[in-house]
Amino acid sequence: MKFKVFCTLFLLMIFPFDHNVDEAQAGFFKGAELQLGSGYRRGELDWNIAGDTSGKNPNVLSELEWENLDIFQTAAEGRVWFGSTRQPGLSLYIKGAATYGWILDGDNRDSDYAGDDRTLEFSRSENSGKDGNILDLSIGIGPQWSFYQQQFTIALLAGWSYLEQNLEISDGYQTVALDPSFLGPIPGLDSRYDTEWWGPWLGTDLTWRLTEQVTLCGSFAWHFAEYEAEANWNLRTDLAHPVSFRHRADGRGLTLDVAMQYQLTAAWLLDLSYGYQDWKADDGDSWTYGAGGGSSKTRLNEVNWRSHAVTLDLGYRF
Repeated sequence: MKFKVFCTLFLLMIFPFDHNVDEAQAGFFKGAELQLGSGYRRGELDWNIAGDTSGKNPNVLSELEWENLDIFQTAAEGRVWFGSTRQPGLSLYIKGAATYGWILDGDNRDSDYAGDDRTLEFSRSENSGKDGNILDLSIGIGPQWSFYQQQFTIALLAGWSYLEQNLEISDGYQTVALDPSFLGPIPGLDSRYDTEWWGPWLGTDLTWRLTEQVTLCGSFAWHFAEYEAEANWNLRTDLAHPVSFRHRADGRGLTLDVAMQYQLTAAWLLDLSYGYQDWKADDGDSWTYGAGGGSSKTRLNEVNWRSHAVTLDLGYRF
């Protein structure tokens, strides 16, 4: 259903273009822009599962949290404009972006419960979440209108995005256990949890030229996502390796970016930006695979990924 809504809105967005315009005019190249930069990102991810497929026994059986993830990231973003001489205030706007980040530091907590609502905790470990990486890819297309001699522009976009968070767990320390002899350091802990989010999105880009050199930019997108993840719990001899369990659910995401752009020369520009992401998946499935074969299924209650990023970019306009 969500894909039908997406396709319908996309057709409405591109409808303003005059399809009777001569093909050479409609495909007229108006300009392009490429930006490269790097910056700092802070992220956190959590998920929890229930004891059975109905979401009970208990309603939260196991919960994992990665917090205070310090990420150094590099990013590339490109934009291209095409237009018609018969409609100078209207352009076909295409943009794409790629971000890769290295997780430098972070914390992890792994808790298991025997009672509903996170009660009767019988196991907890406090671990390091450092190492791992993240990847964001996105592409979008749609019409862009300019007003007041290009002092203000607005674009309505449809696109596709793909994200990864490849997380690790190491340097473990058991803080809660039924058997006190298990308390203390966890030697050899080197587990991983790898996620994927992908699907279409709808959004808008805005620019407001404050002065000849300074432009304020903003973008917003709502994502319709599929979520999948797989994990390797390396110390669990009762589980299969390298895939101990898998997760799948329908998700959604919100991305918001705000930037201040300074025109250094006619071609070069400097861009300081802030980006926020909030992704959520729920009511999914979790499959656990045994070391001797076979699998069991329970309910994946929810997954949450949030991040804040500050990036400095250098751009060039063609």
